[in-house]
Amino acid sequence: MDPHKDVVWAGRGDRWVTKLIFASRSYPVAVKVVNISEKNLTISFQTPIARIVERDSFPMAGRFVRPGSRKYLEWQHLIYESTFSDQMERRIDEVTQMYEDQDPPCVEKEEYGWPTRVLRRPTPESAAVRIVQKTEQDDTSSGTSKREEPTSESEVCSERGLDVQLVGPEGDDEDEGDFVDALEKVMSLSEDDDGDEFFDAISLDDDYMCDPPNEILEEEDDDVPVQDWPCTPLRKLELEYERCMKMNAEDLDSEPTIYIHEGSELLSQLRDQLVLLPELKDLSPSCDIETADVGEPGITTPDEERKMRNILKYHRGIFLGDGNAAPAPARGVVCDLDVGDAKPVAQRSRSVAPHLSMKVYELIKKLLEKGLVEHSESPWASPIVIVLKKNGVDIRMCIDYRVVNMFIKLSNYPLPLIDDLLIGFESAMWFMSLDMASGFWAIRMTERAKLISAFVCPFGHFQWVRMPFGLKNAPLVYQAVINNCLWGFVRLPPEEEAEVDQDVLDFLQLECPGGGVTEEKVPALTDIMTVFQRNIPTPSHMGPVRGRSSYIDDIAHGAVSWDQLCEDLNKLLFRLRYWNISVSLPKSEFEKRSIPYLSHEISAEGIRATPKIAKGVRDLPFPNTLKGVQSFLGSLNYYHKFIEDFPVVAAVLYELTDEQIRSKRDLARAKESFEILKRKIVSTPLLRHPDRTKPFVIIPHANRWAACAVLGQEYDGVIHPVRYTGRVLNDAELRYHIAEKEVTAVLRVLQVFRTLIEGCPLEVYTRYSVLKWIIQSKTADGRCVPWGVTLSHWNLDIRKVKKDEDGLAAIMGAGITPREHLDEVAESLVPAKGLVKAPPVISVEMLEDDFEGVVLSFDGAAKTSTRKGSCGCVLWKLPGWSVMEAQGFILEDVTVNDAEYNGLLKGLQMARERDITELVVVGDSRIVIQQVQGLINCHQPNLQRKLAECEAMKEHFTSLRLVHVKRDFNQAADYITSKTLVLDDS
Repeated sequence: MDPHKDVVWAGRGDRWVTKLIFASRSYPVAVKVVNISEKNLTISFQTPIARIVERDSFPMAGRFVRPGSRKYLEWQHLIYESTFSDQMERRIDEVTQMYEDQDPPCVEKEEYGWPTRVLRRPTPESAAVRIVQKTEQDDTSSGTSKREEPTSESEVCSERGLDVQLVGPEGDDEDEGDFVDALEKVMSLSEDDDGDEFFDAISLDDDYMCDPPNEILEEEDDDVPVQDWPCTPLRKLELEYERCMKMNAEDLDSEPTIYIHEGSELLSQLRDQLVLLPELKDLSPSCDIETADVGEPGITTPDEERKMRNILKYHRGIFLGDGNAAPAPARGVVCDLDVGDAKPVAQRSRSVAPHLSMKVYELIKKLLEKGLVEHSESPWASPIVIVLKKNGVDIRMCIDYRVVNMFIKLSNYPLPLIDDLLIGFESAMWFMSLDMASGFWAIRMTERAKLISAFVCPFGHFQWVRMPFGLKNAPLVYQAVINNCLWGFVRLPPEEEAEVDQDVLDFLQLECPGGGVTEEKVPALTDIMTVFQRNIPTPSHMGPVRGRSSYIDDIAHGAVSWDQLCEDLNKLLFRLRYWNISVSLPKSEFEKRSIPYLSHEISAEGIRATPKIAKGVRDLPFPNTLKGVQSFLGSLNYYHKFIEDFPVVAAVLYELTDEQIRSKRDLARAKESFEILKRKIVSTPLLRHPDRTKPFVIIPHANRWAACAVLGQEYDGVIHPVRYTGRVLNDAELRYHIAEKEVTAVLRVLQVFRTLIEGCPLEVYTRYSVLKWIIQSKTADGRCVPWGVTLSHWNLDIRKVKKDEDGLAAIMGAGITPREHLDEVAESLVPAKGLVKAPPVISVEMLEDDFEGVVLSFDGAAKTSTRKGSCGCVLWKLPGWSVMEAQGFILEDVTVNDAEYNGLLKGLQMARERDITELVVVGDSRIVIQQVQGLINCHQPNLQRKLAECEAMKEHFTSLRLVHVKRDFNQAADYITSKTLVLDDS
């Protein structure tokens, strides 16, 4: 640093300030950083705290000031206000200690020393671990002898032929080593081939032991239970399942703290945010296969329907007569919820109207009767919310799990994409759809998950035994079960496969270990009870059932022939029986020409949208709030692939503001767009199934603010739509030529439908030759280069059509609108973004040499530190360039753009006072000039007010021309503005 040429600028942050330390010759030799906040502060070594800048220069970026300036002095005052001297801090400590001595705390606070090693939680007396080892002993008891009650702990074990060793917390480190050795010894005995001795039980707490059988051995130490295995292997397996699904208290929450969360009574706000429980009528209805929806009237024969019903009757056991019945538990999977270290949250029960209490009671009682819920003592509690049906009498109950879901760690298991599930039916002629019966209720819960799922109502505290609706990971757990059932990745473990019907195993060609689960094998079970953690692969011959996934509990399938459909259904039902997944018979359809699936209708011809909102959308009024508009657009987004040029029509609705809707200001275009979208959603076209054996057709269309395209295919000489797509252009793309915008539309199709059309020939019908030039040109530059690289990977057949589209319109199907008709509709729906035009090029020669008239030049400036500014304006008389009037004004609390707008307004006021009706306005502010011209949008409220004043002022002039010039050609107004600001006087 050269003190004669360089200057040190001091910097600061939000919580720290710097102070320069000067030498005797007034040269800065150090920089002191002071923390002005109330908390500890860490600053990275890469943070610039000062800048060395040449004289007459400024730092490029950051918050820096010159030493000696007013801002630097303000920073030094902050340092004095935020810091204390050592003597002052000692005085504060003395005063604080004096007050504590006079008024000591009510509870003594124990002082702890700093830990020097990893501490262990002290083990309570009740946590003693008992190792129970079974030994050989002659059976001396007889069936008629009366059993004597044991009187001591040793008698209990000796009577059962058990050697007992008690290891408690009193032992030192050597005792702990002995315990480990003993544990390893017993575990080795459990793996002995002879099977004479095995490890029977290790218990830490009787709260987490399974319920003992009828004969219970009483012990002096209740915390260490010893029990017999029940007589049947099935009962042993069930108890082992329960033991493995239980957990220690420390795993759930090592601290007993419970957070109490006050509930909200604004139930109307929760109606659209919570998951409703299924409507419960009869949880165990009878199933009559004769009532199944089989066949197509007038198409299928009685023999075909009889054969289909015979298949359903053979698999009668998995069908339920009501869609909301309580299904049997699925095999091989449980639902577990992980909340990490979160403390339990207990919310208060919400009130229920007296006339609805009995309905809630009946619903809870049904859940208890079928074992779906049980009474709970969980530290967690979520409230219920009652929602009335449309008839105003019946109720639907839901549980507010929003707080609980905040703590549950989200599973990464993927859900299938809706668009992927709607393809692959191009060769199908017969269809079937299966709906699982209350699918979530088929999944059992671990003990930890039961506690977390607990809910409260006026009738008590309950928890779920089966997986409920509304929990964060519930759909993902069920999706994993269904995917594994359909694709066949892993199989059931032997102990569960033994419960599968033999005919199912024979059909699937699986060999199950015979004889069930023996007594010696029961203790070998682990706490990993799901098939995804056991990972036992299926045989190679047990592949996918139908080669496609399902969406949670909805399964749709199509087959080329009726016989193939029957064969696929039989395979699918065998696989569902293997996993014990129940099917709702009333909600399923078999042997149909078309089926409903995910709010779509699938048939051999294609897919149609069947939106629920289409029923009452005809008479739907225009929403009164922004939220209502957003809800309407959100409903349409699911069907955007059915709406041609959706972004073109909906763009004006996306630009609405809440204030604009409430004040009903300038809503003509928005209401017209709303009506067009209502008509489109009611009459959605038929989209053909994509057929990869045929070439695809792309018809792009672009206007000023959006780029759209139709992806279609030709059938019998007519192009039918397959999908629609499009998007609104960004600010940079708005200035593209219309031909470049059509290229953007083609790129959109290639990006969105890449997996669908990749490897297929593509025919592109475009109105311009730019697309072919981009691919073939060797001199392209700019954005055309990456476009050409992207397009070169595709097999494109580009065909130019005329603007009237005589040739193309003749082969377009009813679902594709001619391009010129789309342009006509779009003319009345231009959004604010569509009004933006390309900015004019700045011209040096603004006016003709012989121009006669009045010219107004204006300028503005402001200081960002003080928000004080000024503006200047000059009226010129041409051709002599004589000054008619020139003024400068001081402004308070303004920005630079505010000052520029004030300069324009002051100049227009001067011209108006002189009765000037024709005026040319020049200025170097691009924002002000182009906003007044309508070339760019104005978003800031302060500038919107100024713009409105300019629009009102323009009405007083018959001719007003605005020209943006360089600063060099606006020096007169710039000089007046700068001089006014320096003199601080208008």
